[in-house]
Amino acid sequence: MTENILKKVAGHPFHLDEEALAWVKSTFEGLSLDEKLGQIVLPLCRDLSPEKLVIPLERHVGGIHRMPSRSEQELRASAQFLQSHTAIPLLMTCDIEFSEKSSVASGTPYPNQMAIAATGDAEHARRMGVVAGREGGYLGFNISWTPVADLAVNFRSNVVNTRSFGSDVATVMAMTTAYQQGARSAGFASSIKHWPGDGLDDRDQHFATTHNTMQMAKWRESFGRIYADAIAKGVQVVMSGHITLPAYTAELGSAAHSPAHMPATLNYDLTTTLLREELGFNGVVVSDASGMVGFNARGARRDLVPLCIAAGCDILLFPEDLDEDLGYLKGGLKNGALTPERVDEAVLRVLALKASMKLHQTGGRPWPEADRARFLGCAEHVGWSRSASEAAITLVKDTQALLPLDPKRHSRVLLAQLNSRMSPSGPLPQLQVADILRERGFEVTLHRKGDAIDAAAHDIGMYLMAEEGVSAKENLGPHWEDLHGLFPHSMERLWDYLPTVYVSLGTPFLLYHMPECKTFVNGYAAVPPVQQALVKALLGEIPIAGKSPVDVSCGLTEVFL
Repeated sequence: MTENILKKVAGHPFHLDEEALAWVKSTFEGLSLDEKLGQIVLPLCRDLSPEKLVIPLERHVGGIHRMPSRSEQELRASAQFLQSHTAIPLLMTCDIEFSEKSSVASGTPYPNQMAIAATGDAEHARRMGVVAGREGGYLGFNISWTPVADLAVNFRSNVVNTRSFGSDVATVMAMTTAYQQGARSAGFASSIKHWPGDGLDDRDQHFATTHNTMQMAKWRESFGRIYADAIAKGVQVVMSGHITLPAYTAELGSAAHSPAHMPATLNYDLTTTLLREELGFNGVVVSDASGMVGFNARGARRDLVPLCIAAGCDILLFPEDLDEDLGYLKGGLKNGALTPERVDEAVLRVLALKASMKLHQTGGRPWPEADRARFLGCAEHVGWSRSASEAAITLVKDTQALLPLDPKRHSRVLLAQLNSRMSPSGPLPQLQVADILRERGFEVTLHRKGDAIDAAAHDIGMYLMAEEGVSAKENLGPHWEDLHGLFPHSMERLWDYLPTVYVSLGTPFLLYHMPECKTFVNGYAAVPPVQQALVKALLGEIPIAGKSPVDVSCGLTEVFL
């Protein structure tokens, strides 16, 4: 079996030469059982101190996940330490999604995927992948679990939303391909998520197992096309989600190995039969974070951990207790839930991925400090970010012909925005739009909830909301209570008193909650370059050229009246 797998992993998408294949074979043959099991688990390390990092290293883990929001010094030092103290180079993983929550803090602020899609130009997606690879590589990463290849077809899905390239299959395919090309050209392995496709269920896998409810004919025309295209073009890693596809179980009928309620991370039919056999994926399958409720709700963890690998995942992501989960894998081998052959196959795929990334030659260490000026926050990346941000601003509606704003006619602005912005992980920076408008000669008054609105004191009103799609956040709505106060103040609207523009620097679906709003602009992301671009667009200094990648009407006919 080992020789057969070796021959298989030498081909697409790894394309190993004789030297790389020899390294995979010799490394594999020298591994003990403990070392093999270590290669197929990948923990999240929040404490980057050497005394904590030696713990997973002693368990021979195949990789380490760190947060790109950590400081440049922490990330480079921890990467150097980790790669210098392991016999087999590590996969150094991250989620660079270019949201406010998931970005390289020391790098270039960059618009998110939906903003990139709104530009209509896949070159911006290619550049996005390049920036992730360059800036991540300098900080010691070698793969990001991006891009998101999901479809934002359900406007109530907060976990997809602006994290995706939109709802159009052709657009998602083009942007995903371009991103992967950019990331690979910058030294990253290529990855997509979340198999078998998210965006239909309005729930979040962090809180529940979710469902892709498409029938198989439609699935094959949408998600199936996206994944088949990515596989043909060389994607190396697919992240399997805690997402079911009941129609596939029904299609298989009595031939199904797994029950329909099991998500892809635990479902042999989805991960092995559909992804590997039907679509021909020969790369590494990594589970989504195994601490999510969507995973753990399916049974006892002692059974789920070995089942995850047995079903077809090659890497268990984020073990809750590393020693405990390694013990569960051993237990699965003892009770027959997991076979040695399946473990060997997973290990060989992980090693082949590393060899395809040339880690056996480079050791995976961060790029030299001399490269910083070229790769971290460089002028080229800043220019790319500005260009994409300006191309993304989208005018959804302006039935009152309010735009462009004029500092003379509209000089007094009453602005309603959230005072305290939060991601699920903590506070977010205050928006800068008010200050940018003041620099342009506007007098901006921040509306305080509960205050009476004096129309004579202002020329226009403005709402500014910045709620990106993000994991583990349940509400991206308009937050009327936070803007105007408790009921009945929450029924107040600035446009009842003043000509008003509503701006969303996040979810593009807010018009659903206010179809009577006459002027509505989507910016998709709240990073500073987008805020700068927004003001330019509102003032008519640049054309508002963005095209919505989703149906902003959410099915309502009255939205554009």
